[in-house]
Amino acid sequence: MPAAKETVASRPIKRAVSKLRKSPADSTQKVNGSRIEEEEAEQGPIDSNKEQDGSGSGVTINKSVFLRKFTENALQQFKEGNPEEYYKLVKMFAFSKYTSYLTAEKYVEEVMPWIPALSENISALGLTYRELVTTIFGSDWVVCPDERFVHRYATLCLQILSAHPTWVPQAMAAFVRWFIYGARDNEAAAAPLVHDHLHALIKEVYRTIPTCGTSLAAALVDACPFKAAKPNTQVLFIQNALRCLDYATGIRRQVLQLVLNHTIQIDVEVQVELEDLESESEEEEEEEEGVEEGIFEFEEDVDEKKNSAANGSKPNDDESEAESGSDSDSDSDSESGTDSEFGDSDDLGEVNYNAKKIVAKLDAVMSTLFAWLEKNFQIDVAAGEMPESASQLFLTFLDLFNAIVLPTFKSRYTQFLLFFLCSRDPQYADVFLGTMMGNVGDPLRTLSQENVSSVTKVAAASYLGSFVARAKFLTTKIVRSVVGVLVQWANAYLDWQEQMARDTASGQKQNVRPLYSQVLGGASAPAQFTDFERHAVFYAVTQAILYMFCFRWRDLAEASGGGPLVESELDNLHWCHEVEGMQRIVFSKLNPLRACAPTVAQQFAS
Repeated sequence: MPAAKETVASRPIKRAVSKLRKSPADSTQKVNGSRIEEEEAEQGPIDSNKEQDGSGSGVTINKSVFLRKFTENALQQFKEGNPEEYYKLVKMFAFSKYTSYLTAEKYVEEVMPWIPALSENISALGLTYRELVTTIFGSDWVVCPDERFVHRYATLCLQILSAHPTWVPQAMAAFVRWFIYGARDNEAAAAPLVHDHLHALIKEVYRTIPTCGTSLAAALVDACPFKAAKPNTQVLFIQNALRCLDYATGIRRQVLQLVLNHTIQIDVEVQVELEDLESESEEEEEEEEGVEEGIFEFEEDVDEKKNSAANGSKPNDDESEAESGSDSDSDSDSESGTDSEFGDSDDLGEVNYNAKKIVAKLDAVMSTLFAWLEKNFQIDVAAGEMPESASQLFLTFLDLFNAIVLPTFKSRYTQFLLFFLCSRDPQYADVFLGTMMGNVGDPLRTLSQENVSSVTKVAAASYLGSFVARAKFLTTKIVRSVVGVLVQWANAYLDWQEQMARDTASGQKQNVRPLYSQVLGGASAPAQFTDFERHAVFYAVTQAILYMFCFRWRDLAEASGGGPLVESELDNLHWCHEVEGMQRIVFSKLNPLRACAPTVAQQFAS
């Protein structure tokens, strides 16, 4: 009797599977009864759905059991070399919002009954079934409007990853690609909910599989939009990448490094001053009113270019390239679907218009980063100081500043992210100034004795000068301290160079160049013998001192009676002891005023 009962129960399933093999078209309709017969969402739990056997025997089929058996059979047959039903299963989960013939609602209706069936076979979904698993991850399930479906589908993905962590890299790549969802106008309304679902799933995966951080970081690097992508695409990606740090703290450094690298790539493309762009806008408005003026006041050849264009001749190619200031990779930046700010047009007006677009993009990215920093650097009201987590984040930022921003040539604005952090806590400013001073190094050690390059030393001195000169939140004590340290550094360097020159003159140092005294700018040495490259760090330090003096001289001055400085006593100023030795630096044989930027030298002299 037990054998007969088993035969009767299994007969409907065997007949259904037989029909599936004979007629693929009919099989799709039979297996997915929800496509033509039922509304699963209206009939309660899936396990209670039942169908009458078509043979008239009166035997009912539990649909959930049937789908589970079909899924199990399809996976087994694929392993045995019969992939027909397996690929029907793969096709069932495939869905693209923009290319699929199904609507999102219809996709939900068809796939919902299959999720429990596949969940029953999670343990079998190893590397053998790559097409099915990658299709499940790569489907546009997250944009479906049914909240219950999205939750069940996310649960299915989590079950697969929990049972088979080897799928984590593929899953992370599929999830992270949705970080820029919302860049299109028709996606903006649904984007916040889509991103909430994604981060909820990634957070749960990270909690379940802590080692998935490496895969998440790699997926973010691969999904990072190109620098020519539109501003809203850049902002969406950066917002969601930083949002990952709310739960994936183990990849904080990798994510911040990615974001800073991406920001500085846009930053270095800005090769015009913002004042010039504003001046250009004003002049364009004047031109619209009939005023015949050039775009920039300092461009003396604008009229010449216009005349050349009117005569059908092209301007000099070398001059056009110099004015455009475009990098060698500008051709690759102007691709379809991206902004055209990296165009290589010879028209001066068009190049400047593109510069405006780059600046606007950088503004959007920087605003996003400033908002994130503002949120994460809030003083603990109870303790009256920054929390430990914020301090650790600052140290990470400072380390990345040293590795990314400091050695980058022509970085204009990215460094203000760190300057902003320094303004949040006086201790942060002290740490930053100490780090930059450490990068400048010991004046008595040669480059071969240190691990820091000359380029890094010069950049560190420049950042010291600009930061102290412009940071209004720095106290008089800090300003004097930094100036004093740099003045001591420069004087120590002069002492060392003069000693080297005396040793050379007396013949005690045979390995030093015999013209060293001329290099120092002796009485008989022409000005052109000044070795700017050899003394580059000294000149950078001197320029930093002069720059700080020009902007913070009031902090360096003292009134005659020791009281506060007033404008009426400017003729009777006394300088603090930290600037002692500054006169020796300025009038030294190395002639630093000749090596400093003309604007700094002129401002100091005036």
